[in-house]
Amino acid sequence: MVIEIKLAVRYLVSARLQSGLLMFGVSVGVVVFTFIAALMNGLSVRLTDDITGNVAHVTLEPELRVPRVFMASPGGRPLFAVQPGHDVKSVIRSYRSVLEVAGRMHGVRVAVPEVFGNATLTRGEKNVAVAVTGVETNSANEIAPLGHSMVKGRLELGVGDLVIGSRLAEELAVDVGDRVLLQPAQTSRTESGAAGVMVVRGIFTLGIQAIDERVVYMDLASAKKLFDLSDGVSIIELKVDDVWQAPLIAERLGRATKLKASNWLDRNARLQEGLRAQASTSTMIKAFSLLTIAIGVASALFLSVSRRRGDIGILRSFGIGRGAIVRTFVLQGLLIGTVGAFVGAALGFGFAHLLLVTSMKATGTPSIPIDPAQGEYLRAILLAMGTSAVAAVLPAWSAARIDPLEAIQS
Repeated sequence: MVIEIKLAVRYLVSARLQSGLLMFGVSVGVVVFTFIAALMNGLSVRLTDDITGNVAHVTLEPELRVPRVFMASPGGRPLFAVQPGHDVKSVIRSYRSVLEVAGRMHGVRVAVPEVFGNATLTRGEKNVAVAVTGVETNSANEIAPLGHSMVKGRLELGVGDLVIGSRLAEELAVDVGDRVLLQPAQTSRTESGAAGVMVVRGIFTLGIQAIDERVVYMDLASAKKLFDLSDGVSIIELKVDDVWQAPLIAERLGRATKLKASNWLDRNARLQEGLRAQASTSTMIKAFSLLTIAIGVASALFLSVSRRRGDIGILRSFGIGRGAIVRTFVLQGLLIGTVGAFVGAALGFGFAHLLLVTSMKATGTPSIPIDPAQGEYLRAILLAMGTSAVAAVLPAWSAARIDPLEAIQS
């Protein structure tokens, strides 16, 4: 094996310009590979963070169990049924035991009980229909980053306090410290909550139009009183450590609590389709970069074989077997791929980092969603080395089949 290594290195050194161009070509292919990986993976992470940063990863809510038919005739026709829209509002009554189960579940970061309801927010002659979220004060920042999204005031949810979105504040022309009237929407006879005068303590901007325009947050106990839910909560929202494990965790929680469990992926089917399409595009571009490396290495080694027919004939006449000739040229391809891959990985990381720094905005976030740490550099190096070695097999086999006598005579 030593003689094959010496021959491979000697052939590369004797044609420095050709070897350098080959290594440069491999480096360019690896730069393209790592750049696409850093860009696409960074975009995927940003999209996922934007979606999951402001919403629950897993949601637990009571199953809708309304008996549609109470009586049936012998012929099977219903005699009495409940009209849809007049169902009794379902609540999670023993929600503290559910919180204990969720807290013991591996992978669950936090579980937050909440009360949801529709209401009307009034100031002067202006009335706006809003969605009210009641949440415990110490958990108000767990699901959506309200504390970091406050543009005015502070995240304070005491008795009689409200935190509202910036678009809603503009629509009602209210500011921090202003008083508003909050009255529940009477959607069923069981809701007997009364209107209350509330004080706006903070104004937030989450960047989601539906939330900034129509959602208000208040204390959990006050929301229970408002919507007459003193014995339970409407929903339990959870954050998990790994957002991609949310479907599995939701399934386990559903079995353990007998509640309806949904996850963020179920509610974002289009995002999944977009990520899959993005991954397919990224794979195609990476494959083309590897194909470029293979074509370059193979064509150059075929040229080297044709130029060195005489040398190969002499080596064969000295007793060097076909296997040694094959290994020599495969080693050439492997050496070219190794040097070019490592140089390309270093250049790819530097290029990605340069783009990240130059695209940084004043807010501290880059305008280009690139993440140098997501460049898949080890994979790029291994694939480039393997591709170069495989691309050298055909030229090596061609060299091994050269007839020694004919090569020397030519």
